[in-house]
Amino acid sequence: SGVGGASRAHKRAYRGGGRRSPPPRASATTRRSSHRAPGRGVAAAAAAEAAPAAVAAMMSDKAICVKGGSGVVLPLGGDGEQEWPRALRIILYLLGLAWCFMGVAIIADVFMGAIEKVTSKKIRRYNKQTERWYTFEVWNPTVSNLTLMALGSSAPEIMLNVIDIFAKDYYLEGLGPGTIVGSAAFNMLMIISVCIMSIPDDEVRYIKEVPVYIVTASFSVFAYVWLLIILLWSSPHIVEVWEGVVTFLLFPVLTVTAWCADKGYFGSTESRKSLSVHEDMTPEELADAESRVRCEHGDNLTSEQIARILAIQQTTNVSRAKYRVHATRQMFGGKKLKMSVEKTMLRISAMGFRTSKVMPFADKETDDDDADTCIYEFSIDKYAVLENAGQVVVKVTRRGNIAKPGRVYYQTEDGTAKHESDYVKVEGWLEFGAEECEKHIQIAIIDDAVYEEDEDFYITLSDPSNNGKISAPSSDDKVSARLGPTSKAIITIIDDDEAGILSFKEDTMTLYMTAEDCEHQILVCRRQGGCGEVKLSYATESDSALAGKDFEEAKGELVFQPQQMEAFIPITIKNAPRYDTRERFRLVLTEPTGGAKLDEQKDGGAAKNILTINIEVDPTVKKHIDHVRSALIRNWDRSKVGHANWAEQFKQALWVNGGEDADDGDESQPSCMDKVMHCITLPWKLLFALVPPTDYCGGWVCFLCSLIMIGVVTMFIGDMASLLGCVMCVPDDITAITLVALGTSLPDTFASKTAAEQDPYADASVGNVTGSNSVNVFLGLGLPWMIAAFFWAGAEDDPKWFSKYGSDPDLGWLGPIGQRKQAFVAPAGSLAFSVAIFSTCAGICLALLAVRRRVYGGELGGPRAGKLVSAGFLVLLWLFYIAVSAANTISTMGGSSCAK
Repeated sequence: SGVGGASRAHKRAYRGGGRRSPPPRASATTRRSSHRAPGRGVAAAAAAEAAPAAVAAMMSDKAICVKGGSGVVLPLGGDGEQEWPRALRIILYLLGLAWCFMGVAIIADVFMGAIEKVTSKKIRRYNKQTERWYTFEVWNPTVSNLTLMALGSSAPEIMLNVIDIFAKDYYLEGLGPGTIVGSAAFNMLMIISVCIMSIPDDEVRYIKEVPVYIVTASFSVFAYVWLLIILLWSSPHIVEVWEGVVTFLLFPVLTVTAWCADKGYFGSTESRKSLSVHEDMTPEELADAESRVRCEHGDNLTSEQIARILAIQQTTNVSRAKYRVHATRQMFGGKKLKMSVEKTMLRISAMGFRTSKVMPFADKETDDDDADTCIYEFSIDKYAVLENAGQVVVKVTRRGNIAKPGRVYYQTEDGTAKHESDYVKVEGWLEFGAEECEKHIQIAIIDDAVYEEDEDFYITLSDPSNNGKISAPSSDDKVSARLGPTSKAIITIIDDDEAGILSFKEDTMTLYMTAEDCEHQILVCRRQGGCGEVKLSYATESDSALAGKDFEEAKGELVFQPQQMEAFIPITIKNAPRYDTRERFRLVLTEPTGGAKLDEQKDGGAAKNILTINIEVDPTVKKHIDHVRSALIRNWDRSKVGHANWAEQFKQALWVNGGEDADDGDESQPSCMDKVMHCITLPWKLLFALVPPTDYCGGWVCFLCSLIMIGVVTMFIGDMASLLGCVMCVPDDITAITLVALGTSLPDTFASKTAAEQDPYADASVGNVTGSNSVNVFLGLGLPWMIAAFFWAGAEDDPKWFSKYGSDPDLGWLGPIGQRKQAFVAPAGSLAFSVAIFSTCAGICLALLAVRRRVYGGELGGPRAGKLVSAGFLVLLWLFYIAVSAANTISTMGGSSCAK
């Protein structure tokens, strides 16, 4: 058969690169021919017959590695290169392809730097209700990840498809579509397997933003199912205009849907507010709960202390996975989970012994009394006490046969709270008189002035006795004693030492330029607590004011000593030749330590505090000047900084490791491998140093120039891969899903591995795969296919098209032979088969991740055996995809594909 699978005999007839012989005629389906214009096909056939020489020339289509064959830019040696020994050509093309992959990886890094600059843009908005200015990021993180970031990571694959469409005169030929599918398979199966193995044993990384992940994962499979629909069902082997448009428009649909998921319109995975005891609690119920806490613990409680007490009362099922996540976040600096209780059912007890500032919770389950047994146990198995309460009183009860005196031994045990530093250790015998059913144990709590996390310790009962003897049932003593189910209680000490809330005094301030460089002290305040030493990081961020030009860059750590309530950050405003200007930059506080927090009411919120500093000329020296001249001066200054950075790019390109200072220590000295790789990639580095730095136009100049460079390198990659496959007798379809897909995906492999190791969640590593795979289809195939579909819909009759497809039996639905209407032909063949196999493997991979999340608590990591099994299974899936796709391609071609 024709486009979808021509007969082997027919394909052998024209494989050598010569003119195609007419395929056998077959009955054509005419289910859509009624609306076609028959005259147009007849005219095209007549035109073809009138110019047989031209048609023959167009249809020669010789292979790229034989005499007369060529690609977009290669071979550089022309026909003379085709006479070189095959073995030599294989080695040279393989080395050249690897070198091109290095080049595209280097320019892709420059491209990602431009994207980072573009997406980091911030704006300030005025809130009329609070009468304050707030700083916002222009780009939503989810939107930037699915648009510019995805374009950056998949630029080679996308550009390969776009270039192929234009270079091949809007015919679907070359490596593009196969590279998209092969790269998606490598991303989904191999990169995720690497990420699973990169997590330390018995640790997990789970996806935090589940709604966004569900959207991207669903689209990552649907995208390839959609390809099958348009290639095999909707319009077999043809991409119509509406199909190309819909494919491309699915890209913004994905972006908007993911944005809605990120904003919580489809549900949110964000943790509940800390004051919520349960999700259905109304504001009135919350107010009542707060009132009860204040009644039990006193009125001088901060909102944070109330929240921590209510959190202990919260009914939560703490799974094994959550404990693992807690350990993982501690190791990697993630947001810690409060894991201060051992059991899951925590509720307020109506039976508890109540004393000021101590709250018991979680009453015991009542067992059936044994008439002949005396049972000792705690009335409540969990207590919460403020550190300044002085003591906690624990009640021990006796039930069953209590007619005789008895006793039980008690002692405290350390948990995260330690005796001598957090509480006073107690132990001894608790004596009960006849008919006495309860006793109390007092434990002193040590109050210090050091901030600590909430801590736990335990008190246990042992050696129960009745009638003054340790119980051992005997024939002459029918009354025995034993411990009840609540023989161990946990006591949580809630710290009352507040490290304080840190913030700038204002969100905006103005500093003035003077005749000389002037240092200003920026005040940072500490309030609502001053216990312990507190540190936080600060750094300046350029805006319209430029570091090095308008102010000196400042970055460091600010330290508050115990009870120190104010500290200052030195900021130097430089003397600049300005007369009338107003520039601004930002000073940002982040990463407080020692239990301190940033003021969430200030600009930047709880994650960081932002002080916007406006720089103005000192009014005493300020003179009136034309506004246009002032604007020109600002632009010139910004350009000077850009030129300086441009020169620095060439310095970094020339030196190993960018020319690090020699006095940095032995660790910074370049290794032998660094020097070798620098020499190999030096031409690429020098070439890409021509790309303007990100200082111009907010990074957009660098963005466009880098994209052009990626396109140029991609042209060489496409031709080099075709040459290598041709001389190795490997079809383009196999070359695309192996060599090209592997080379373009390796940088993403290392980036995802690093993200999996360093990020506390799996969103950055797994989400990057699912998002990129979707964007590859919608943008990498949707854009060029839409352009080609529009071109053929309005193109004049092309003799080459009718010679290639005019009598193809698989296109019979376009109309009878000689009366067909031109359209963009996308032969399903091995492409559809490869897409079908990958879609199946992708579904299995996503199912495996769901199982891992349920079994291990996270998509990545877990016990070593589980990691090996999961990663090994995914690798086998990838090998299965490659083997089956390659076998199908070879079977369809009917044997060897060597050009002659």
